Amino acid sequence: MLCGVRSEPVSRIVIGGIAAAATAGALVAIGHRIGRAALPFAELGALIVRHAPSRGAPIVLAGIGVHVLITFAWTLVFVWLADRLNRVVLAAIVVGAANFLVSWLVARFTGHGLASVVSLGDRLTLALILAGALAAGMRYARPSSRNATTD
Repeated sequence: MLCGVRSEPVSRIVIGGIAAAATAGALVAIGHRIGRAALPFAELGALIVRHAPSRGAPIVLAGIGVHVLITFAWTLVFVWLADRLNRVVLAAIVVGAANFLVSWLVARFTGHGLASVVSLGDRLTLALILAGALAAGMRYARPSSRNATTD
């Protein structure tokens, strides 16, 4: 079922790229709804800069980088888990739930991160978007899906 995903690093990049794009779009929408589209990325940037998020572009750019790195790390966990379980949807749900939990733990222990500025409902939505994007990315990462013709 997952043939080609384990042996092709490009497949992991496809899955991670789809997940990063989907969740970044969701974060922009969530940030816009709470008053500042860049706020979720500024909070992520504050994790590595170690000071309160400011309006400056450097901390937002750092946050975007952190977001992409974290998403690709979750992608690696997802691919590993999907390969072991042989169930894409279950692996996606487990990774989405783990992301939700880790987000809360990071905010609790550092005072920064998404859970410190984003509501519970938005974090649940983000976890669902991550899970859905990982599962959808798996479909596009399979060689059989890329080589299929549409008539």
